[in-house]
Amino acid sequence: MKRDFLEGMGLSKENVDSIMAENGKDIKAVQDELTTANTTITTLKNTVAKFDGVDIEKLKGDAATWEKKYNDDINALKLNSALETALVGAKVRDAKAVKPFLNMELIKLDGDKLLGFEEQLKNVKETKGFLFEEDVKPAFKTGIKQSGADGGNDKKEEANAALRAPFGKGE
Repeated sequence: MKRDFLEGMGLSKENVDSIMAENGKDIKAVQDELTTANTTITTLKNTVAKFDGVDIEKLKGDAATWEKKYNDDINALKLNSALETALVGAKVRDAKAVKPFLNMELIKLDGDKLLGFEEQLKNVKETKGFLFEEDVKPAFKTGIKQSGADGGNDKKEEANAALRAPFGKGE
């Protein structure tokens, strides 16, 4: 609103000053809103500019690739852990020594069961039996029989008898 317009309507100087003061407050409020809006627009443009050139589809593809790699790594760890446990259960002397004889492409993990493992393990046991611990305990003969609670003096007698026996000499 212009001062000349109000004065042309025949309003007194005090009335024109009063109207212009009120109008100035309204204009100042609108200018402040405009400044705030322009600042917000500038901030948003700068934020959007940071994402210019970003390929959303590529990001989705990368995320899917990393997820697949993560799942494959987890499954490989589960398979390896199950295989180690199975090898310990099979009483191998050294799991690292047995693994090269296993075709890992044929061994699959189904839940907590190893598929294709038993057949291969059987073949390795047959061809490389030395890689496995034996269940048989060796039997040792001492040739001396103990008698009594502490063995007593009979030990000497029994030892002498055992030495004489091969030479055909009795007691």
